[in-house]
Amino acid sequence: MENYGASTLTENYWATFSGQQLASAYSLEADTLGAMAQDAAFEGVIQHFRDFDSHLKRLNSDPKHGSEVNALISNEGVVDVAVPSKELVLLLCQAHIAACTELFKGWKIPRDQLTREGMRLLIEKATADLIKVPQVSANITADELNNDQRQILSAINVLQNADTVRVVQIIKLLGLFSTPASGTCQLSLGVGNGYRDLYGIHITPKVTLSESPQVSYFFDTLERQSAHTVLIDNDPAQQEHFRQLNLKGEGRVLALNRDTNDSLEELRDMQERSQIEQRNLVVCLRVDHRMIPSTVKFLALISKVIASEADLVMTVGAGHSLSEFEGRLKCLDGLTSLLVKLGLKPVRILLHRGGSLEEKRRAPAFGNLAYTSYEILHCKLHREHLAKAASL
Repeated sequence: MENYGASTLTENYWATFSGQQLASAYSLEADTLGAMAQDAAFEGVIQHFRDFDSHLKRLNSDPKHGSEVNALISNEGVVDVAVPSKELVLLLCQAHIAACTELFKGWKIPRDQLTREGMRLLIEKATADLIKVPQVSANITADELNNDQRQILSAINVLQNADTVRVVQIIKLLGLFSTPASGTCQLSLGVGNGYRDLYGIHITPKVTLSESPQVSYFFDTLERQSAHTVLIDNDPAQQEHFRQLNLKGEGRVLALNRDTNDSLEELRDMQERSQIEQRNLVVCLRVDHRMIPSTVKFLALISKVIASEADLVMTVGAGHSLSEFEGRLKCLDGLTSLLVKLGLKPVRILLHRGGSLEEKRRAPAFGNLAYTSYEILHCKLHREHLAKAASL
């Protein structure tokens, strides 16, 4: 798979944003879709998106498919896109189409325009009014944004959401995660404004075929939320936003604007008072390694708030510098090693080309450096195993 091609903005976004950056990011994603659509297998693949949930259920109940995806995971628990098999390319194609249902939600794209050149022209037209918006500082507040800047910020949320959809569908297609939203009690850490965690993780992608007035694909999503979600982020700029989430969450959202350790202690106390259920999904999207200074303490704290079993999903982004990128990868290295030491079976999915640190950061498998995920860590957590971390 080739790589063609309302709050204060914080570290969860890029340092600055502009119309040109937005157009470039959309163009990369669209170009990949246009290139995939030229493959003879694309027509059959995209048909699965008429009812993608049913498609996943069929795959998960098919022993042959189970054997094929198990073969994609090395003995060391690694899936590496730098050495793709036919089965892995097919899986990544489905994950990218899923991301595009969020990116192009509401778009009706004629089949004969689903080419690299056709998608380039579509994006050029869609971003024509915004591409000249100059770069805006990350320190700007929502009240200071003009209408064009608000549109760009909204589109950046969609870009990050699309990346989240791609990540989740990759682990679902690998058969690693299958809990429906209605059965999920979610804990999300380092969430920024929480948009990806609330609205991206449980999206169901949908593409329907229309034949009038011409054969076209209609891209859409079905939005779902966890039965209950705990959001944690210590950015003071999110304080009012989190207060509003707690007021409007209808008992399904608890947003904590405190340090991770303090928030996890508070969550444990609430669970002991039977005010909130134990978590069966732990999410850290584009994790900041500084949030986890001690992997041992982190897992020990997590063990106190999860159910007997839980899924861990963690991703890393580029960071703002090469040293930050290195810190994030080392964080995943440390967690992976510790999880193995605790008798668990983590899986690392490498969404870059490999090589030196700089080469990895420069060449993500999908999308734009500022918004894409470079690696995914998934692990089926067992509370009794994690509890041993406290004694290490």
